[in-house]
Amino acid sequence: MVLFEASYLHLAYYAAHDVLISQWYGRCTSSEYRDALERFMHYVVSMNIQYAISDRRLLPPLSDEDAQWTTEVFLEGFRKLPLKRFAIIKSFSSSAGKQLHNSICNKYRPLSFEAKSFNDLTSAYDWLTTPEHV
Repeated sequence: MVLFEASYLHLAYYAAHDVLISQWYGRCTSSEYRDALERFMHYVVSMNIQYAISDRRLLPPLSDEDAQWTTEVFLEGFRKLPLKRFAIIKSFSSSAGKQLHNSICNKYRPLSFEAKSFNDLTSAYDWLTTPEHV
Protein backbone atom coordinates (compact mmCIF):
# COMPACT_ATOMS: atom_id res chain seq x y z
CA MET A 1 0.00 0.00 0.00
CA VAL A 2 1.47 3.35 -1.04
CA LEU A 3 1.43 5.76 1.89
CA PHE A 4 3.16 8.72 0.26
CA GLU A 5 4.40 9.55 -3.22
CA ALA A 6 6.41 12.57 -4.37
CA SER A 7 9.04 13.27 -6.98
CA TYR A 8 11.77 12.67 -4.37
CA LEU A 9 10.30 9.88 -2.21
CA HIS A 10 8.08 6.80 -2.27
CA LEU A 11 6.78 5.34 1.04
CA ALA A 12 5.07 1.96 0.84
CA TYR A 13 3.82 -0.47 3.47
CA TYR A 14 3.86 -4.24 2.90
CA ALA A 15 1.36 -5.69 5.36
CA ALA A 16 2.25 -9.34 4.72
CA HIS A 17 5.60 -8.83 6.47
CA ASP A 18 4.89 -5.57 8.35
CA VAL A 19 7.58 -3.70 6.40
CA LEU A 20 7.71 0.01 5.61
CA ILE A 21 9.98 0.93 2.70
CA SER A 22 11.13 4.45 1.98
CA GLN A 23 12.79 4.87 -1.41
CA TRP A 24 14.49 8.17 -2.07
CA TYR A 25 14.50 9.28 -5.72
CA GLY A 26 16.96 12.14 -5.43
CA ARG A 27 17.41 15.68 -4.26
CA CYS A 28 14.69 17.53 -2.37
CA THR A 29 14.41 20.72 -0.37
CA SER A 30 15.37 20.87 3.28
CA SER A 31 11.73 21.13 4.36
CA GLU A 32 10.76 18.17 2.14
CA TYR A 33 13.59 16.08 3.61
CA ARG A 34 12.63 16.88 7.19
CA ASP A 35 8.92 16.37 6.51
CA ALA A 36 9.67 13.00 4.92
CA LEU A 37 11.58 11.77 7.97
CA GLU A 38 8.85 12.97 10.31
CA ARG A 39 6.24 11.29 8.09
CA PHE A 40 8.27 8.05 8.21
CA MET A 41 8.33 8.16 12.03
CA HIS A 42 4.61 8.94 12.18
CA TYR A 43 3.76 5.85 10.12
CA VAL A 44 6.03 3.60 12.18
CA VAL A 45 4.45 4.77 15.44
CA SER A 46 0.81 5.05 14.35
CA MET A 47 0.83 1.69 12.55
CA ASN A 48 3.18 0.02 15.09
CA ILE A 49 5.45 -1.13 12.27
CA GLN A 50 8.18 -3.56 13.29
CA TYR A 51 10.45 -3.54 10.22
CA ALA A 52 11.63 -0.77 7.91
CA ILE A 53 13.96 -0.16 5.00
CA SER A 54 15.45 3.15 3.94
CA ASP A 55 16.65 2.93 0.34
CA ARG A 56 19.03 5.87 0.14
CA ARG A 57 20.87 4.91 -3.05
CA LEU A 58 19.74 8.02 -4.96
CA LEU A 59 19.80 10.45 -2.05
CA PRO A 60 22.68 12.94 -2.47
CA PRO A 61 24.71 14.27 0.47
CA LEU A 62 22.74 16.44 2.88
CA SER A 63 23.44 20.08 3.53
CA ASP A 64 25.38 20.71 6.73
CA GLU A 65 22.19 22.05 8.33
CA ASP A 66 20.14 18.97 7.41
CA ALA A 67 22.90 16.62 8.55
CA GLN A 68 23.02 18.45 11.87
CA TRP A 69 19.20 18.37 12.17
CA THR A 70 19.21 14.64 11.42
CA THR A 71 21.74 13.96 14.17
CA GLU A 72 20.41 16.35 16.80
CA VAL A 73 16.63 16.24 16.24
CA PHE A 74 15.48 13.33 14.09
CA LEU A 75 17.64 10.63 15.68
CA GLU A 76 16.31 11.40 19.16
CA GLY A 77 12.85 10.24 18.07
CA PHE A 78 14.16 7.60 15.68
CA ARG A 79 15.99 5.77 18.49
CA LYS A 80 12.68 5.37 20.35
CA LEU A 81 10.70 3.84 17.49
CA PRO A 82 9.03 0.46 18.11
CA LEU A 83 11.06 -1.14 15.31
CA LYS A 84 12.68 -4.55 15.71
CA ARG A 85 14.91 -4.24 12.64
CA PHE A 86 15.91 -1.40 10.34
CA ALA A 87 17.73 -1.91 7.03
CA ILE A 88 19.58 0.80 5.17
CA ILE A 89 20.42 0.53 1.50
CA LYS A 90 23.64 2.43 1.01
CA SER A 91 23.76 5.58 -1.08
CA PHE A 92 25.65 5.58 -4.36
CA SER A 93 27.34 8.73 -3.02
CA SER A 94 30.21 7.95 -0.66
CA SER A 95 29.78 11.37 1.00
CA ALA A 96 26.10 10.68 1.70
CA GLY A 97 27.04 7.25 3.04
CA LYS A 98 29.56 8.74 5.45
CA GLN A 99 26.98 11.24 6.70
CA LEU A 100 24.51 8.46 7.42
CA HIS A 101 27.11 6.25 9.08
CA ASN A 102 28.26 9.12 11.32
CA SER A 103 24.72 9.82 12.49
CA ILE A 104 23.32 6.27 12.84
CA CYS A 105 26.39 4.47 14.13
CA ASN A 106 26.96 6.44 17.32
CA LYS A 107 28.34 4.19 20.05
CA TYR A 108 27.36 6.75 22.67
CA ARG A 109 23.72 6.87 21.51
CA PRO A 110 22.91 3.36 20.20
CA LEU A 111 19.66 2.42 18.53
CA SER A 112 17.11 0.35 20.48
CA PHE A 113 16.70 -2.07 17.56
CA GLU A 114 18.87 -3.99 15.11
CA ALA A 115 20.16 -2.03 12.13
CA LYS A 116 22.17 -3.25 9.19
CA SER A 117 23.23 -1.80 5.84
CA PHE A 118 22.92 -3.44 2.43
CA ASN A 119 23.70 -2.76 -1.20
CA ASP A 120 20.34 -3.92 -2.58
CA LEU A 121 16.67 -4.04 -1.68
CA THR A 122 16.25 -7.82 -1.96
CA SER A 123 18.98 -8.57 0.60
CA ALA A 124 17.59 -5.96 2.98
CA TYR A 125 14.02 -7.29 2.70
CA ASP A 126 15.21 -10.90 3.18
CA TRP A 127 17.14 -9.93 6.33
CA LEU A 128 14.13 -8.11 7.78
CA THR A 129 11.71 -10.96 7.16
CA THR A 130 13.95 -13.81 8.29
CA PRO A 131 12.80 -15.09 11.68
CA GLU A 132 14.94 -13.60 14.44
CA HIS A 133 15.88 -16.97 15.93
CA VAL A 134 17.49 -18.21 12.70
